[in-house]
Amino acid sequence: MTRERNQKDEDTKTFIEEQGLIHLPTGQFDLKLLRTMLNMMPFEIDLIDADDNFIYFTDSDTRMHHRTTEQLNQELLSLHPEKPEHIRPTVQKILESFHDGTASHYEQWFPMAGKTCYINYYALRDCDGRYLGCMEFTGDISRIQGLRGIRTPHNSGKSE
Repeated sequence: MTRERNQKDEDTKTFIEEQGLIHLPTGQFDLKLLRTMLNMMPFEIDLIDADDNFIYFTDSDTRMHHRTTEQLNQELLSLHPEKPEHIRPTVQKILESFHDGTASHYEQWFPMAGKTCYINYYALRDCDGRYLGCMEFTGDISRIQGLRGIRTPHNSGKSE
């Protein structure tokens, strides 16, 4: 089932009250709850604006890629190492494909420091398809790669 979204309707249902309560079409919460939620997730989120500048990162001890507030508002490509040589051109290709609309998602995983690093890049677009930027979603999936069986609150957490 597809859901038709209207930018004007989304905009009228999205606002922040003077008291700081954030209203979205699907619910509401305050800034403290949003910050806590973003920083406690076992994955890290980085946001890049439509001009390819690094504008936000979740701040937790579980991050796989170290980020600092000094990096904010810098061009994303400048934050990637020159070596290995394939990293910057790959990131550039991803950003270009998001800008021109030929892609909306990239996924990769690889070993890093004894863990399995899982990275997803998502193009962020408004309801009219206009490119707003991208989100990088990264985390260590080592633990979940080996999960088998069923684990629920009702079976005492037993897994095979």
